[in-house]
Amino acid sequence: MQAQLITYQLKDISQAEYLKQMVEPDAPIIAKVQGLISKTWLTDVAKNTFGGFYLWENKAAMDNFMHSDLVKAVVSRPYVTNVSSVDFEVNERASQITRGIPLMSSAANA
Repeated sequence: MQAQLITYQLKDISQAEYLKQMVEPDAPIIAKVQGLISKTWLTDVAKNTFGGFYLWENKAAMDNFMHSDLVKAVVSRPYVTNVSSVDFEVNERASQITRGIPLMSSAANA
């Protein structure tokens, strides 16, 4: 399992327009990305920092997403700047103990 934090800043766009032009149309598309377990949308208006915390089935799924036309389209938007991505392997055993990830049944892992 792979965790990823993507952050970016916005320029020359209001919060209402950002939600209308990016968040609302992109969320249903991102929800269908192969290998994505979850995305949590992040917002810090005061610091002009936005992004998402992603949980992936594996690094290959994350890499495929990062090289997709969807990501290319998002980062090419003129109001999206300073894009950053960091990723980590997930310690699944410890994360299950602290409820960071759901317990996976053996049937789901088969």
